[in-house]
Amino acid sequence: MPQVFQKTNIPPLQSDEHIILQNQGAYKSNYRSGWKIARFFLTDQRFIIRQGSTIRLDISLNDISDLLRENVRHVVGQKEALCLFYNSGKGSAKSRVWFVVPNLNDWNARICQAALLNIDVETVEKIATQLDHDGQDILWYLWDKRHARIDRLAERIDAPNHMRVLMNIRETINPVSEKITGYPILSFERSKTDPETGETVLFSWWLMGKHDKWVRSDDRLLDIFDEDSCVQVVMEVKGLELPDLKLDIKRDQVTVRSVKTGSAWKEIIDLPAEIKSDGHEMYLKNNLLEIRLSKSEQ
Repeated sequence: MPQVFQKTNIPPLQSDEHIILQNQGAYKSNYRSGWKIARFFLTDQRFIIRQGSTIRLDISLNDISDLLRENVRHVVGQKEALCLFYNSGKGSAKSRVWFVVPNLNDWNARICQAALLNIDVETVEKIATQLDHDGQDILWYLWDKRHARIDRLAERIDAPNHMRVLMNIRETINPVSEKITGYPILSFERSKTDPETGETVLFSWWLMGKHDKWVRSDDRLLDIFDEDSCVQVVMEVKGLELPDLKLDIKRDQVTVRSVKTGSAWKEIIDLPAEIKSDGHEMYLKNNLLEIRLSKSEQ
């Protein structure tokens, strides 16, 4: 069931800021203080605690350094709470705040996804090596594109329906990610701003976390040449032989992937023209891969 947000007491938001979660709960900022009733907001940019019309805490996601689950004394007994550590800008010591909300698991997962999950190509490779071909395609496509609607993901893996994509994400990709990183790596967002383009993207799946780079993970050579009857791709690959490389061709896009044991490397390349699914040639010499792809007849 989609999250429904009440509009009362919502703090002022930036034009490109969207609420992820909000709940009534209680918080305290040190062990000795008492619990105070407040409303909590998690946006795609901030964690906010508001009492009535007063904002008590306004923490950028970039300033969150850790999140722990703790059993604390609450009213007349013990209760599980989240302890959030953050940089307050007051000296070098970390500040912290404890808070309790009804759906603690959701808050824990969403804060970790947005503020603590660090993603780089090595992490994606570790996850991908434990996935089947469809799971790898979904994961690498989202690494390259950042987000996609489910119909695009279904098209990407030639799935007969959307349920096949959902099952792969929920039963394979995210469980493997949680085992490796501690957090699910893919999340469905009703509305989220693309940090690269500033575009508001609706109803799409996202690769979550802080990304070291939105571009390719290294500076290897990649050139594309549009010739009369073919498209030529020249790219640098390291530590692979020609039998280790396979191509997936879809209209105006080619995916170069490694099938070498222990490697899940993949590169998705957009082409300037539609190409045939067969009749291509590959050559590899001195770590330079040349691919010649025949254009489709117009």
